[in-house]
Amino acid sequence: MLITPRVSEKSYQLAAKNVYVFDVPTDANKATVIAEIARQYPDVKIADVRLMTLKGKPKSVNRGKRSRPGTTNRRDVKKAYVTVTEGEIKIAAFEEIANQQTAAAAEESKKDVTTSTTKQSSENITADAGAKKAGLFAKRRTGRRGDK
Repeated sequence: MLITPRVSEKSYQLAAKNVYVFDVPTDANKATVIAEIARQYPDVKIADVRLMTLKGKPKSVNRGKRSRPGTTNRRDVKKAYVTVTEGEIKIAAFEEIANQQTAAAAEESKKDVTTSTTKQSSENITADAGAKKAGLFAKRRTGRRGDK
């Protein structure tokens, strides 16, 4: 049986609460899901498994040039919400997201430090800019709307 982790924003938030979401076959039951997760992740203890079947959406289908379009359904999808008491399930996509978030936080802190120093230097530049407005640095007025 093939059980794959479901990667989405909701499943990422639930993983912080030790609830992991998996895509499972539509004929799977709780016992087979527990057995497969125990086989794939041996150091994890499972507290609860909840199964949910999502019905496939109806989609329109073109059946030719002169016939009316028909409808068909996408396939049904079954999800398993697995609550873990001990251990942690390592999902590569979630680890990449966590690494990106820490890198973004580090860049944000660097930007905060550099903006404080640039504010001080920009005050000095604006004082010099007032003196340079005359002569070569003056704006030319061409009569277009954006120059006002």
